[in-house]
Amino acid sequence: MRNARVGEVMAAMDRWAPAWLAEPWDRVGLFTGDPAQEAGHLWVALEVTPRLLEEAVAAGVQMILTHHPPIFTPLKNLRSDNPAAACPLLAATHGIALFAAHTNLDSAIGGVNDVLAQRLGLGGLRPLQAAGTQGLVKLVTFAPPEAVDAVAAAMFAAGAGRIGDYRECAFSAPGTGSFLAPADGRPRVGEPGRRSRVEERRLETVAARADVDRVIAALLQAHPYQEPAYDVYRLDQGPAGVGLGRVGDLPEPEDGRAWVQRAARELGAPAATLAGDLPERVGRVAVVGGSGGELITAAAAAGAQVLVTGEAGHHMHEKAAAAGICLVVLGHYQTEVVIIEPWARRLERMLQEAGLAGRVRAWLDPQPPWRPVGPG
Repeated sequence: MRNARVGEVMAAMDRWAPAWLAEPWDRVGLFTGDPAQEAGHLWVALEVTPRLLEEAVAAGVQMILTHHPPIFTPLKNLRSDNPAAACPLLAATHGIALFAAHTNLDSAIGGVNDVLAQRLGLGGLRPLQAAGTQGLVKLVTFAPPEAVDAVAAAMFAAGAGRIGDYRECAFSAPGTGSFLAPADGRPRVGEPGRRSRVEERRLETVAARADVDRVIAALLQAHPYQEPAYDVYRLDQGPAGVGLGRVGDLPEPEDGRAWVQRAARELGAPAATLAGDLPERVGRVAVVGGSGGELITAAAAAGAQVLVTGEAGHHMHEKAAAAGICLVVLGHYQTEVVIIEPWARRLERMLQEAGLAGRVRAWLDPQPPWRPVGPG
């Protein structure tokens, strides 16, 4: 079993948390490195820091995957005394590939928000806000019954048919096609210059917009017709089960104050801060890792009594009060770092399933970025 390459790690991540799930303002994907370079030694971390890179260089790490993008706003220079440029520059100097999965990993099934909700004991999870609505299309083509499987297989191999964790998703139905081939045409069925009616099957599947050209090329290559017909439709809904935030229910309603204290302990938060009225009993809870105050309205509409997030702007307390929901803030770091160890385990498993070798370590900063002041 050979070591994975950077591009193969990226492909594995794209099957789980495709880039088109990211919010339009986000920056995700590969920031330094070459897709062709070897990546048999990988680390997963929340963000790129000087401490992380120092240890990674010493350990011979070839690729680092982080949740927070190492470059978020455009760089004006690549000076090593510029803190924004220093880490990517150091990684590039030592041949370390940097890759980020940010809001796409927030929205993905099994991503940040699913793990956060499960850590807090919630079940029956569903997204608070749809994601990926600008990245998915439906492709439709028509083929002879005996050719449908081959055409579908070619489209699947090019990336079509993925819905959440499911693969090779498609629908087909019988029908009758008609055409008038040109006099000098070479139709597979029928005769040149005469109208023909043939039995066909309509084949439908979905694809990421970024993959459409590749999928269409595969369709045309596999299709037996001289001029295959196909349609591409933009979809306004994202794949089922993906989206920002999660809302779910506790197995049994619990005392509100006791549950918030338990949630803080579970995540290692130094303290919990609240806005809005904390109900005496809590049964339905929404969660948004990182900064999630903007989803207060969506959480209230989903019937949540409490919204747990990492941080929120000052005026979100007014929004929470108006929505009749309690906003619980437990720390940006604490609500997102929960993904690091599950991410490392899943990535190593995905590489193994692809027949690739890759040692994946979850790197956790021994000193969180925000700390309470100790006594004295």
